[in-house]
Amino acid sequence: MFKKLTVVMVVLLLVGLLGFTGCAQPAPTDQAGTIVVGGSTSVYVVAAILADQFMENQPGVVVETHSLGSTAGIVGANEGTFDIGMSSRWLGGDEPGWGLKEFIICHDAIAPIVHPDNPVTDLTMEQLKQIFLGEIKNWKEVGGNDLPITVIIREDGSGTRDAWEDIVHEDIDPVPTLILTGTGGVRAGVAGDPSAISYITIAALDDSVRALKVNGVEPTADAVLAGEYAVARPYLFLTKGEPSPLAQKFIDFALGPEGQQILDDEGMVRVN
Repeated sequence: MFKKLTVVMVVLLLVGLLGFTGCAQPAPTDQAGTIVVGGSTSVYVVAAILADQFMENQPGVVVETHSLGSTAGIVGANEGTFDIGMSSRWLGGDEPGWGLKEFIICHDAIAPIVHPDNPVTDLTMEQLKQIFLGEIKNWKEVGGNDLPITVIIREDGSGTRDAWEDIVHEDIDPVPTLILTGTGGVRAGVAGDPSAISYITIAALDDSVRALKVNGVEPTADAVLAGEYAVARPYLFLTKGEPSPLAQKFIDFALGPEGQQILDDEGMVRVN
């Protein structure tokens, strides 16, 4: 009798231990799947960083990010190609009627950039306008070297180009020397040409180029937040109607404390 009782107690103890061990295991992630995000090459710079951290926080979730341009992001969100479209410009034309939901994840400054050897450090908005419209053709006219100005602009459909043209020269067609594709393309073009000028998001600035002040104000997050820097724009996530639960979770992450800190660290102007 004693031997049978001992066996029963051992069995019950083992069952209890197994039950306790099972309860102690980490709970599986409550959601898994893939989120396809695509659009603005400027927003992509920070969205890819957000995606990496989100995937680390959420095992089982894959966030695909595609760098294609703002117009492609808006169209992709509308047509369902992307769960989340990315745009670095406001919706325009007939786009506001497409039923897209906008989420402002941060604000950005667009910096005019030149070669590091260019002695010019500051331009007024009027001078920028005249340069991009072909009215100022030589750097010596704005205090620089006697060199013809190489005007580089972004490709058609770029949100950065749309925002720049809307703010700087009021949608009057520019007179470019070169049209290059993507943020990296224009940055490389300016880095390789001492006479060049173009524009990129401040999040993509590096030592290969130098940002100019505009009206005496440096293109920084603090200047945008204070309303002092003129060439600024929103970074948008877009969904067709209400986002899916998984897409909403990624949007919430971008707008939450961790996501906003990441954006702040990347030089963007946080919204929260």
